[in-house]
Amino acid sequence: MENWGFKIKYLREQRHWTQDDLEEKSGVSRETIAQIETGRIKKPAYINEFAKAFDISPSQLSAYFYGSSIPSLEEPVTPMVNVPTKVLIAELHKRSELSNESDTIDVPIIGYIAAGIPVPTEQQDLGKIPVSKLDLSGVSKMSGVFGLIVSGDSLIGDEIQDRYTVIVDPNPEIIDGKIYIVQLGTEYVARHLHREDGYIVLTSSNGKYERMKVSEAEIKGRVVLSGNWKKH
Repeated sequence: MENWGFKIKYLREQRHWTQDDLEEKSGVSRETIAQIETGRIKKPAYINEFAKAFDISPSQLSAYFYGSSIPSLEEPVTPMVNVPTKVLIAELHKRSELSNESDTIDVPIIGYIAAGIPVPTEQQDLGKIPVSKLDLSGVSKMSGVFGLIVSGDSLIGDEIQDRYTVIVDPNPEIIDGKIYIVQLGTEYVARHLHREDGYIVLTSSNGKYERMKVSEAEIKGRVVLSGNWKKH
């Protein structure tokens, strides 16, 4: 099992909740949720609290961590009634053993991206990282995704730290407010994108950076995941 925190984030965003919303519904502090979603808490925790917030059973949530399909928003809760603890643990271990390389995709890291002021960059071969296919379920062509290493702090409000890796979908739908890799002439930057009166407005989640308003820009992809993966 890996990236359980990103699966919590996926379930939260699927419901269009903020971290504050999840804090209110689960009782888990926003600071802890941020640490979980960025992979800083490695071992699954607060399963009962998150399961109650997402309106699914703890066993469904645990199974999802171990490779089961994502619980549907419409799927009714199926409580585990009179299931011996040893049987449940055995099932979870079985799911873990079935998880193998076919459940992940090796994403190439092709360079750095500024999170702050746009700067020139160049493509590089910086290795690959394994990413769960479940975390890329919304991407149309998984084989096309790539990774970039963040340089800067303009996205710290999104829990994207300096030196984190972002995973990019190069064929994205344009959705106002999402984070995109944007080319401005010979320079590149990762920022939130908005469309206003025929212009493109780029904003950050760090108040020290001013919004940018441009008439032309080339969208290179949308950030779909972020974290502190180990390369191989």
